[in-house]
Amino acid sequence: MDRRYSLKTMLSLILLAVSATLLLTILVMRLILPGGDPALRREVARFVEAREIISRYFIGEVDESALTDAALSAVVAALDDSWSNFMTAEQYAAHLRAVGNRRQGIGLVFSRDEETNEIVVVETTPESPAEEAGLVTGDVLVAFITTERQYTPALETEDIRDIIDAHFGGTLTLEVRDESGVTRTVLVEVREFFVNPVSFEMLERAVGYIRIANFDSASGAETIAAIETLRKEGAVGLLFDVRSNPGGRVGELLQILDYLLPEGEIFVFEDYAGNESIRYAGPDYLDMPMVVLVNENSFSGAEFFAAILQEEERATVVGMPTTGKGRSQLIIPLEGGGAIRLSTSRYLTPGRVDLYEAGGIRPDVQVENVDETDRQLERARQILLGS
Repeated sequence: MDRRYSLKTMLSLILLAVSATLLLTILVMRLILPGGDPALRREVARFVEAREIISRYFIGEVDESALTDAALSAVVAALDDSWSNFMTAEQYAAHLRAVGNRRQGIGLVFSRDEETNEIVVVETTPESPAEEAGLVTGDVLVAFITTERQYTPALETEDIRDIIDAHFGGTLTLEVRDESGVTRTVLVEVREFFVNPVSFEMLERAVGYIRIANFDSASGAETIAAIETLRKEGAVGLLFDVRSNPGGRVGELLQILDYLLPEGEIFVFEDYAGNESIRYAGPDYLDMPMVVLVNENSFSGAEFFAAILQEEERATVVGMPTTGKGRSQLIIPLEGGGAIRLSTSRYLTPGRVDLYEAGGIRPDVQVENVDETDRQLERARQILLGS
């Protein structure tokens, strides 16, 4: 039977449903926020009410998890703080891998040759599955030997990444051609692997060069190991490259500063109430010429690394001005999944300089790279050699 309701009846039903929702919301708030901030309880009640109305009356499909993620993201974004954000469960998992300097895949950087349309290996990550499998720069990826035998010229780079991701936890068979034209079959694992954030080499005239890609897991110990190796090899000075370094864990940064600086204050934290927490270096330190390279993409720990060595007159800073990220973020996992990264304190140099307020570091010697020549590196090397 076709049953029809009058407009008055429909309105009554809607009002009844909304009233029931509000009553439920009030009861929930009393249970989960007893004695809490009344204003906060009202705001949470508004959110619960909105969610209930959407669930009841929206004509389309409702992804409850997506609604919650979007709401949490908007809440943190409303703080108008560039360094605070909400992370979904997937983003939080990726963050944990990143700060551990771990990656997923095979450790291969590749590009498409515009002339031949072939996929060419540009670089393999040290100690990655790709390196272990014998892949080297210049190799051409001919095909992925899957059930469909997919040839790389027919694939977009995103398709290639999808194939690699689909084999995570297993192995992938590749058909590869080397620069001499010889074709071979390569079996490579697809797994999680460690990426060393520190690389080093001895430049001409015994200048020790150390590149610190980030200050995340293992960067402290790896930097100190690099310094000691270069010193044993006879380095007359050290050139630290933290250009495009996004920062990382302050504990790793402090480990390096303690090794480099003489006894005294080396770092200051200040919380929202103005309370200071000071970190100190021990009596041992490294007494040798040092230069630090920075650019506009050096952030947070990288900026403070350069600024503190500059302030203590232990190193000359070369490059371009930085932007000034001087806020510390606390990452708080959420019980239902995901996490919130929130600015909770600020960093200061021993001289109590807030790089956020100062607008970043001003290099002692400002040099801009305007072409493919690394003028910044060359000028830094000249300074270390006294020329």
